[in-house]
Amino acid sequence: MPLLSIKNVRQVSVHPSLSIPHDAQFQLPDKVLQFGTGVLLRGLPDYFIEKANQKGVFNGRIVVVKSTDTGDVSSFQEQDNLYTLSIRGIKNGQNIDEDIICSAISKILHANTQWSDVLNYAANPSIQIIISNTTESGLQYVEEKLTREPSISFPGKLTQCLYHRYVKLGHSPESKIVVLPTELLTDNGIILKKIIEKLIHFNEYPKSFGDWINEKVIFSNTLVDRIVPGKLSNEAQQILFEKYGYTDPNAIMCEPYALWAIEGGQEVHDLLTFSSANDEIKIVPDISQFKELKLRILNGSHTLLCAKAIAEGFETVYQAMCDPIFRNYSEELIFEEILPSLPKDIKKEDKLSFAKDVIDRFSNPNIEHKWTSIAVQYPMKLTIRVLPLLKSYKQTTGDSPRKMVECIKEVLYFLLNNEDTQMDDISKAAISKINLSSSSTEEKVKLLQKEESIWGEDFYVL
Repeated sequence: MPLLSIKNVRQVSVHPSLSIPHDAQFQLPDKVLQFGTGVLLRGLPDYFIEKANQKGVFNGRIVVVKSTDTGDVSSFQEQDNLYTLSIRGIKNGQNIDEDIICSAISKILHANTQWSDVLNYAANPSIQIIISNTTESGLQYVEEKLTREPSISFPGKLTQCLYHRYVKLGHSPESKIVVLPTELLTDNGIILKKIIEKLIHFNEYPKSFGDWINEKVIFSNTLVDRIVPGKLSNEAQQILFEKYGYTDPNAIMCEPYALWAIEGGQEVHDLLTFSSANDEIKIVPDISQFKELKLRILNGSHTLLCAKAIAEGFETVYQAMCDPIFRNYSEELIFEEILPSLPKDIKKEDKLSFAKDVIDRFSNPNIEHKWTSIAVQYPMKLTIRVLPLLKSYKQTTGDSPRKMVECIKEVLYFLLNNEDTQMDDISKAAISKINLSSSSTEEKVKLLQKEESIWGEDFYVL
C-alpha cells in the first residue's frame, strides 16, 4: 500500500472530501518556528496555516523543533512531513466528514542533535512567528545558566533562540517576531515573557537584549479550543486507504469546531496574515470573553451534568446526548440557566452561537469523552467553573437556578459516594470526615456544601 508522500500525493484518487496541497506549497519559505510535535498543534495552528497556504494567503511553512527524546519522528520524514487531518463531527447540526492533506510542516529538527540549525532558523528574518505547546508544565521557571546548548527548559531554549536573533539581526525592522504559546494557562504569553525576563536577569545578559525583547518581541496571550483525539483507529486507516489509495500512519482526527483566540493589535494582525483565511482565529485586544464562554458554557455544563450522567448510567458524553430526555435537560440547563448567568458585556449572539456549538460538540459520535474523566478533580472544577454561575444567576434574576441546583446536589452525592475519585488532599480529607459522621445522607450533603475548606466559603443550594 503506497505511503503518503510528495511523490505520490498527485496519484491519490480524486474525492470531494479530500483537500490536496498544490505543488507550489512545497517550495514556500519557512516563516514559523514551532516548539512541539503534538496533535493539538497539528490539528489547530498547523491546520490554519495549511488552509491559508491553499488559498494563497500566508505562503509560509513551519520548522518544528522536537525538544524531548521520547517519540519517533522518522515516520514523518518518510512521508516528507505530510499528514492527513480527518475532520469528523457535527457543525450547525450537519454531519461533517472531510479530509485535508497538510503540507504546512517543512522539516522537524531535534533540539539535542541539531541545535545549531534551530538557532539559525531563529535568526532567519523570514521567521516571523514562534508557536509552542510544551504542556502547562513547560511554562515553568527553571533557574539555570544558559551555557548548555540546548538548555533544559523550554523558556531557556526560547531565550537562547531570541538572543541569537538579537545578535544576528539587532534592532532591524525584520527582527520583529510574535510568540504564540498555546499551553492551557491563563495569560500564557505574559507568563512566558516574565520567565524569560527572569532568565535574562539571572544569566546577566546585556541590558540591550532586554530592551530588544520589549521592542521587537510580542508575547501574545492565546486560547486554543479544539478536541484532537489523535491517531486514527485501524478501521479508520482502512477507510482512508479505500477512499484515497494511500496509507498514512501519521493521520489524525479532530472535531469540526476550532477556535484560536489571540490577544493583539495591528502588529499581530500584520504578522499573522494566515488569520484572514480562517474565521476561527480571533485577534482581539482582550481574549477574556472567549475564556469566559469556554469556562462557563463548555466546561461548566460538563461539570454540572457529569454526576447526573453517571447516576443515569451513561458512559460517554455522546451516549448521554443520544438520550432525548437527557439532551433536552442539557439544552435547558445551558440556554435557560447558564447563558443568563454570563456577563452582560458579552453579546447575546456570541453566547447563543457558542452554546449551539457546544451542543454540536457534545453530539459528536467520533469523540469518546468519558464522564469519569470529567469527574477528575471534581471539587476544584465545581468551585472554579460552577459556583460563580450560581451566584451570578441569583444576583441577576433573584431566583435559584432549578437545574443548576439539582446538578450540584448530584455532584455532592457523587463526592460522598466516590471517595476514590481523584481529588486534592484537603477535599478528600473533608469528605472522608463527613462520611465517618453518624449523620443521615441528607445531613451529610448539607455538611459538605458548608465545608469552607473545599469551597472557600459556605454556600447554600438546596
